[in-house]
Amino acid sequence: MFWCLTVREIGAILDGVSNRLKREHNDRAWVVWHIEALSRQKKLPKLKDLLHDAPKKSKRRQTVEEQIAIAHRWTAAMTRH
Repeated sequence: MFWCLTVREIGAILDGVSNRLKREHNDRAWVVWHIEALSRQKKLPKLKDLLHDAPKKSKRRQTVEEQIAIAHRWTAAMTRH
């Protein structure tokens, strides 16, 4: 297959391999950094809080009155000189 490819195609493949290796290196560095950071913690966070697809706690929704009050404060802060 190598001999059937153009120089541009080979360059694109090598760029892709280089990007993959950099991404894998960064992924491993991220894991090592977090392992070390977590080992220094006195109390570990719950695993479900660390997982990406963990359900988030629902936050209280702002009332219309709260939103209007925030908008008034923001407008007042923006119009000050």
